[in-house]
Amino acid sequence: MSILTTGLTSCETSSSTKSGTLNIYQPSTLNLAVGVPIQSKNGVYTPQTDEVWHSDSRFRKLERQLYFGKSGK
Repeated sequence: MSILTTGLTSCETSSSTKSGTLNIYQPSTLNLAVGVPIQSKNGVYTPQTDEVWHSDSRFRKLERQLYFGKSGK
């Protein structure tokens, strides 16, 4: 059991990529037009109305603004 633990710890600590340095682009909002098909990995999605999808950080910012007022604090 200790060999497995050592192996897993070694794999974890030998990684040279720091999670703080990863830059993956994600738009803050995604605007989908009614009737325009969108291809996803799960198939084709066709919005029935105009839709605005917010990223997690954008959604949380909007929530804070609504809850705390315009300052977002």
